[in-house]
Order: sequence, then structure tokens, then C-alpha cells
Amino acid sequence: MNIIEYPKDTIENFGAAPLAVALGFFDGVHKGHRKLLALTKREAEKRGYTPAIFTFRSECESIKRGSGRIYSTEKKLEIFSSLGFDTVILADFEKIASLDAESFVKDVLIKKFNTALAVAGYNFRFGKGALANSGTLTELMTGAGLDAVIMDEELYQGRTLSTTEIKTALKEGRTEEAGKMLGYPYFSDSIVERGEGLGKNLGFPTVNSRLSSETSFLRGGVYRSAVMIDGRLYNAVTNIGTCPTFEERDCHSETFIIGYDGNLYGKKIRTFFLGYLREEKRFKDKKDLILQINIDKNKAIEENGDLKWLETGLN
Repeated sequence: MNIIEYPKDTIENFGAAPLAVALGFFDGVHKGHRKLLALTKREAEKRGYTPAIFTFRSECESIKRGSGRIYSTEKKLEIFSSLGFDTVILADFEKIASLDAESFVKDVLIKKFNTALAVAGYNFRFGKGALANSGTLTELMTGAGLDAVIMDEELYQGRTLSTTEIKTALKEGRTEEAGKMLGYPYFSDSIVERGEGLGKNLGFPTVNSRLSSETSFLRGGVYRSAVMIDGRLYNAVTNIGTCPTFEERDCHSETFIIGYDGNLYGKKIRTFFLGYLREEKRFKDKKDLILQINIDKNKAIEENGDLKWLETGLN
């Protein structure tokens, strides 16, 4: 993948072919974003342009400060690649935010990156103070003898599909609904750490990991999940919490992977959160806890199915 960083890089770093550029922050790369990216690819193909994405790093704290991110820059780039994009422009938000609309379009999009077609959503805003909109983008591009395509509003159950709606669903534990809005199940990557061995002693060995900056806002509790290990998916049950039945620990993720027997310490796994099962609670003894884990396990197996639906839908 060609990662071009603004203002460090320009079009000369990777060639001079005209670009069809999708514009946006694309946090989560949800169904609306995917529709816009597919539109960009179609329009690029019709015109003989190279499809590209102009976006910002997820870690930029200047954008919607304190709102959290659904996915990191690394994950966004991975998803972009899976959708067939080989060219992504990662811009410094502070450098772009200080530009007026005309300077952004003429000096950055057109002059630096040879943008012949700009593609954006109906609610796209840009320029200093976010005073310019999709109409301004169209006027500036066509005024330069180039083109712009604006995508209409994308709805979910009669409401505007938005990143805010998805974040709210995740904070409330509605991961199944969040997945429908994203267009694929919400997931988190983590490095397996050595735990206390409590699950193993109960007959349900678990893998432990710290919460990522993205997963930290996910509602605490028990989820039916699926874990990707070396390209294979396993049914699983994931608890996000403090293990109150035993000596409480810092909030973390603990996953029982059904049917897996192996050492994962230090390895990266991907956990898909498929549905909320219940709140975390304190059990009076180990017997009650074991009974509940069995109930959670059986429910996860039943509701998750054979996971082939997940294997075929990740892109």
C-alpha cells in the first residue's frame, strides 16, 4: 500500500496518475463509508483514474477531542486495503485545519496530489472553522475544470447512519447492532498476557489482555465472541471487567476460546464481539460460576453458529 503523508509527501513520491479521492475521517469504515469508497472506485474506473483516500490519523486528538475512536489508524489502513485501495493520503490535521477551503482544494488536492475527482458525503465539511461544505467542494473542483461527486445520506432504520450512533451502541453493549451499522462485526486486536490461571483451574482456560484505547469504551460484561488465531475462527466467550468473584483486578479482557488448546502467550489475536450475553457479577462460589460459564458457552455456540457467515463477510 502507498501511504502518502501530508505535508511531507507529494504526488511525485509515487507517480503522477490523476487521482479520484474519497475524502473523510472514516472512523470505523462503516456501511456509509464503504458505500462512498465503492462509489469512488467505480468513478475512478470509469475515468481511468487511480482511486485513493484522503484521511487523518485516528490518534489525532484535535478531531472531536475526547470522543474516542472506533479503530486505530493501523486498522483503518487494513480495512482500506481489504476494500481494494492501494493509495492512502494521511494528512496532518493541524496543517489542513488552518487552510481556507480554496487553498485546501487548489493547493493540496489539485496541486500536490493531482486530484481530478473529489468524492465526499453530503455532510462533508472542510476549510478553516469547517465553514465549507460539499457544495463548496463541488464549486471549487468544477471551477478548476475538474469534477466532484457527492453521495447522498445513508440511513439505518430511518436514521442517519453515523459514527456517533455506532459508538453509542458499543458503549451500551449493543455490539450486534453496531456490527450491522459497520457492515461487519466489531473487533479488537490484543496481545495475550499471562493471567492468574483462575480460568484454567475452573476447567475453562482463558486468554487475558489489556483493553486497547478503542475497546476501553466498550460496555463491561460478558459477550459471545469469535477469536481469529492463525487464520482460523473459534467460538468464544469474552468477559470485559474485573473478575469480582475472585480478588478484583484492573478492568481487562478475558476470553475462553472454545475448542482451542495451545499456548498463545505473547501472540496477537483478533476478537470479534458478536453479542452481549449478560453483566459481569460476583458469584457466591466456584460451583455457581462454573454453571454460568457453561450456560454462556452453550449460548455462544448456539447463537454464533458455525462462523462461516463471519469468514465470508469480513471484507
